[in-house]
Amino acid sequence: MGEDESESLPLIARLRPRGHTEDNWTARPSEGRPWPVILVHGTGDTPGVYQEMAHELRGDGWAVFAPGYGQRATRPLQESAHNVGAYIDAVLKETGAEKAIVVGHSQGGLVVRYWMRFHGGAAKVHHLVCLATPNHGTTMGGVISPLIKSKLAEDLVDSLVKSWFGPAGFQQVIGSPFIEALNDGGDLDEEVEGYTCIATRSDSVIQPPETCFLKGENVRNLWVQDLEPRAVILHEDMPRDKRVRRLVMAVLRGVALADK
Repeated sequence: MGEDESESLPLIARLRPRGHTEDNWTARPSEGRPWPVILVHGTGDTPGVYQEMAHELRGDGWAVFAPGYGQRATRPLQESAHNVGAYIDAVLKETGAEKAIVVGHSQGGLVVRYWMRFHGGAAKVHHLVCLATPNHGTTMGGVISPLIKSKLAEDLVDSLVKSWFGPAGFQQVIGSPFIEALNDGGDLDEEVEGYTCIATRSDSVIQPPETCFLKGENVRNLWVQDLEPRAVILHEDMPRDKRVRRLVMAVLRGVALADK
C-alpha cells in the first residue's frame, strides 16, 4: 500500500492490528464437527482479533477460517457482504460442507446477515453467532443522537464518523436505510437452524447494547454477565476475552450435540 492510499484510509483502519491468524485450507469438518466455523471480524479489525478463539476451536476439532474484508471493515456494508459471502462459498466448496457456522463480531454479524438475506446465504448457514452486533442499529456510543439539532453539530458528527469509520459507520446507525432493509419482514431467516446473540452490558460503542438481540423462536439472546456477573467486557474485546471465548465454545459444542 502506497503512502497516499494509506493516508486515505479511515483512522480506525490505520491502527495496529491485534493478533494474527492464518487459514489452513487443508482443514476439513469431521463427524463430530460437521460444519466449518467462519469467524468474521468487525469494524477496524482484522482476522487476527480471533487469534485465541481460532486456536482454541481448532484444538476442539473444528475447521476454522477467518476472512479479512472491506479495508478492515470500513467499506460500504453491501460490498463487504458480497466479499464475505464469496469467501464463505469458497470455504464450503473447498471443505465439501453444505453449511457453515458463522461467528460475527459487531459489523461482522451485519454483513453476514445481509448476505444471508439478500444473496441466498441463509441456506448455507447452519448457525449464526452474533457478538455485540448492532442488529438494530447503534448511536455510536451516543455520538449520534436525535437531540442534535444544529447544522454545525450535524456536520461535525458527520465528519467525525466518516473520518474514523469510513462509509461503514453511518450504515450501522439506528434507522439507517441499511438497518431498516436488513430487518424488514422480521429478524430471522427460516433456512438457518439457529441463532445465538451475545452482548455485554458494559458495551460503550454499541448503544443501547441490547440492539444486538434478535427476535424469533430459534434465537437465544444472552448477556455475558448472565454467566459472569462481575465481568466488565468492552465492545472491542468481545472476540478476545476468555469468558466470551468459553461461551462461544459452549454454544458450538451445544450445536454439535443437538445434531446427533
